[in-house]
Amino acid sequence: MKVQSHLFTILLLLNAAACASTTIGKPVEWPDPPEKPRVRFVTAFRTGDDLDTSGWAHFRRSLFGNSSVTMGQPMGVAVSDDGKRVYVADYGLSQVVVADLEHKSMRAFAPDEGLARPFNVAIGPDETVYVSDSAGRAVFLFDRDGKRLASFGRDDFDRPTGLAIDRAHGLLYVVDSAHHGSDKHRVLAFDLEGHKKFELGPKEGKGGVGSGDGQFYFPSYVTVDKNGLVYVGDTMNFRVEVFGPDGKYLRKFGEGGDGPGSFQRIKGMAFDSFGNLYVVDGGHANVQLFNKDAKVLMFFGGSAPKLEYFDVPSGIAIDARSNRIYVCNEYLARVNVYELINTSEADSISPPEPASKK
Repeated sequence: MKVQSHLFTILLLLNAAACASTTIGKPVEWPDPPEKPRVRFVTAFRTGDDLDTSGWAHFRRSLFGNSSVTMGQPMGVAVSDDGKRVYVADYGLSQVVVADLEHKSMRAFAPDEGLARPFNVAIGPDETVYVSDSAGRAVFLFDRDGKRLASFGRDDFDRPTGLAIDRAHGLLYVVDSAHHGSDKHRVLAFDLEGHKKFELGPKEGKGGVGSGDGQFYFPSYVTVDKNGLVYVGDTMNFRVEVFGPDGKYLRKFGEGGDGPGSFQRIKGMAFDSFGNLYVVDGGHANVQLFNKDAKVLMFFGGSAPKLEYFDVPSGIAIDARSNRIYVCNEYLARVNVYELINTSEADSISPPEPASKK
């Protein structure tokens, strides 16, 4: 943990030095020129001390050292409706942490609940917090203050991972990534109190493990669009599958590979306010953007020892009010923050010309 913390500090200093040695105010943006930039790196944080960069905070830390919780292996992330709090499921710390952007602090959320391996987090009405615990084989429901309200799923899951909430239909989707030899490679829908409703599957026939339409092989993350369509990262089938609000299979896109539109290891997924789908790929170490027709618009990130880039990105969340983007980075643990710029709904209709090179 100390080694990773020192590495993060070194990256932070190198990043600051690079900014100072180049044109003042020159941001890191994607795609590359001559295309119009669409995504800009804003900052990164690993501890509450990274959120407060004031002179007083630096002086206090010089006297007393860092005083905040430090991330270990962030896997999932969610943003409060008002955009002021970022909840991070930290697999390595065995807890959820909350970054309070308004008060520039970070704390453990529900620290006495004894979570085993929190994998993902989702925010429901009144800022209720849902946490999937992959080792505990359950989903936990907390109020905003960290008081446990319920837990459910121990009889249903082998390894719960991805979470997504459809507030319009009152549904919580839970991915069961399962294990080798298990037949529980699936996605279940619950109501917001934790009562099982249905399982996602093909229009006809049997779901479960496989590569057929509506089947899964190690699914991981899930997200829901404004119309209640459910997008599932079918990780080891190297594709995204789309289902209706009734749980029936509709379509799919993607394949294994290293070019635009292909996948190696699908991780988090989220939508921006224009309806574009962002798909994190831990193998590509980037985030690809797809429009409503599943056409690749661009990517950002990539593998590089710089704060703006990634080693293994995982969860993603987007503040729908501001289109601010939060992406977890697993190894050198942190959350990277980006913003969508120079973009309107019309820009999402077709891919840019010429297409961005990977």
